[in-house]
Amino acid sequence: MASEAIGSKQPQDIEITVIGNAFCLLIASAGLLAGSMAANLSLEYWREDIVALAITVFMGIKLLRSLMNAMTLYQETPLVRPHHGAEVRERENVQPEAVVMGQIPAVTSLSPDQVLDQVVKRIESQKADAAKKNRFTN
Repeated sequence: MASEAIGSKQPQDIEITVIGNAFCLLIASAGLLAGSMAANLSLEYWREDIVALAITVFMGIKLLRSLMNAMTLYQETPLVRPHHGAEVRERENVQPEAVVMGQIPAVTSLSPDQVLDQVVKRIESQKADAAKKNRFTN
């Protein structure tokens, strides 16, 4: 009983194993690319890169095994489909409401005197704000 519980893996564990093995293979192949064979573009330097070669081959085999385990697990597990016949819901008939479209107000053009008054008001408010800030800081 305990051996069956230990032997069976959850799909999430197998997916994490596949992702981890793929990441390890990526790191091992990066080490192989940084080795002497890639730097000298020759297979004659394989003895210097034997550790990176061994790790790459080992992780490649491990990745293939974990992929095969994941595929067989997904073939063995039944597809769970929810029962739609248990609850029959009536579809609501949604009708569009009579909504008035938003309207953009007409652009008003200001006279030069109105523009000058607005600018003067803005400058005076900025001066007042600056005076308040200076009063608090000093």
